[in-house]
Amino acid sequence: MGKIRLPRPFEHEPQVTRIFSVAMRSVLTPPKTTLKIKAPRRKQSERSAQTQRRVVQAAACLLQSQGYAATTVQGIARHAGVSLGAMQHHFPTKAQVMAAVLRHYALKRVRLYRHALQHTTTSPQKIDALFKALWTLLCQGPEFMATVEIELARRSDTELAAATAPVLARIDTFMNRWLATQIADITPDKFMPLRVLTNTMLRGLAVEFARGTDKHILEQAYAMWVSLLRVEYIKALNI
Repeated sequence: MGKIRLPRPFEHEPQVTRIFSVAMRSVLTPPKTTLKIKAPRRKQSERSAQTQRRVVQAAACLLQSQGYAATTVQGIARHAGVSLGAMQHHFPTKAQVMAAVLRHYALKRVRLYRHALQHTTTSPQKIDALFKALWTLLCQGPEFMATVEIELARRSDTELAAATAPVLARIDTFMNRWLATQIADITPDKFMPLRVLTNTMLRGLAVEFARGTDKHILEQAYAMWVSLLRVEYIKALNI
């Protein structure tokens, strides 16, 4: 007697079998999901700091390329890529933007000076390092010429003069005291004339840069000037 073959479920109903199989796969197989990981939102303070940096950098670039009179708040906002309202939330007036440019440049200058003095020990080495840093400041970025534009404009812009006076006073006080102690114990009566002479030369070079004078010629002129002024700095050292 032959074996009795038991029919498998739905053996004679192929369409039902396919439907059942698809249904079971959909139940047993977890659905594919795409996880969207959102980037963490920056804090308000970080967004504000970024906006301020962009505004200050835009203002410095425009001051260098267009001058103070042609640098408008609308132009600064456009160049910075921020709305006029966002800019004026941080800097309500053009004069306050200019004060921020001066502060930014002063901080950049101090950072560069400190980096230059890291590996120096003697006073002559420090003087040489600072002169090298000054040339870098003059050539690196638009900030130096921007400060010259601001300082010249203060003569005829009373609002600008009022907004920048306390900033410049703090910068000068700090720089005079800090630089004199970093180089050596140079007394104020010796150091101040040397610093004024240094700043005068740098401002003159900045104007020459703006006029399009060849950089190689300016570098040669700077080297000649440094060789002369270095002698006076060495004389002023109390060593």
